[in-house]
Amino acid sequence: MAGGSKNGPPTPVLVGVTASGKTDLLMRLRERHDFQVISADSRQVYRGMDIGTAKPSAGEMEHLPHHMVDIVDPDSDFSAGDFARRAEQLMAVMLGEGSIPVVCGGTALYIMALTGALDPMPGRCPGVREGLGTLEAENPGFMMALLRMADPASADSIGERDARRQVRALELLFLAGEPASTLRRGGDPAVRKLYSITGIEVPDGELRMRIFERTSRMIRNGLVDEVRGLLEKGYGRESALGRTIGYREVLDYLDGDIEGLDRLIRAIETSTWHLVRRQRNMFRRIPGITWISGENAVEAESLLFRKGG
Repeated sequence: MAGGSKNGPPTPVLVGVTASGKTDLLMRLRERHDFQVISADSRQVYRGMDIGTAKPSAGEMEHLPHHMVDIVDPDSDFSAGDFARRAEQLMAVMLGEGSIPVVCGGTALYIMALTGALDPMPGRCPGVREGLGTLEAENPGFMMALLRMADPASADSIGERDARRQVRALELLFLAGEPASTLRRGGDPAVRKLYSITGIEVPDGELRMRIFERTSRMIRNGLVDEVRGLLEKGYGRESALGRTIGYREVLDYLDGDIEGLDRLIRAIETSTWHLVRRQRNMFRRIPGITWISGENAVEAESLLFRKGG
């Protein structure tokens, strides 16, 4: 495992919900420590999706190198397992160069996959997925009905319209020979010891204001035109655009389902706040996070770089 040497300090990880100030904090700490960022953001991996994912600017990237940004096209699949494998390779290179890798992001599933909070799972099988897709097209509701019979626990946790998770649960059932719900046994404690996870907390009132300001800034900076450009390149709702807050709402705006920029901003704000609630629930599933106030840069520094840098 590349994440932190067994004989050295654990690899620092900084987590927090959307708009909690993770990047701003690391930019300040860069003046005092030699480190590089491995972005754990499931949307910043996509090329061309810049404004709506709040990617670091060119100037910020020059000041503080970020990795795992702009690595796949919006119509490509990129899983938590893909992230963990690439992140481990990057960490090995950075440690070999004498630089500190800092993992930073709000995608809890990525953090869980990397830090040993998830159990090993079989990879994707295109044949199984194609077969399930064909059966579902011929018999709408087939996948959920099968899940209810074969893996009721997974069926209870997956939405009726969430075809992606339905396919994955059935895929695991076929490949592993047991329900997805029983494959989860608590992860790997030995891997968890290789990481030190710090989380930023921000009061709800302040966070809502930050979300409003960020959403308004995205619209002013050209998010609508960015989506138009991606549509012209052939990326639509079936790509990451349709699964990403901000982009999904702009697609609705361009289709005439949302009227006016003010309503567009409110729609994105609402969706972002719902995302924050989901992020918080996911972070509760990660053991060992030390939570601090977003204003306490001194405490953050001592936690992230307490044994090195």
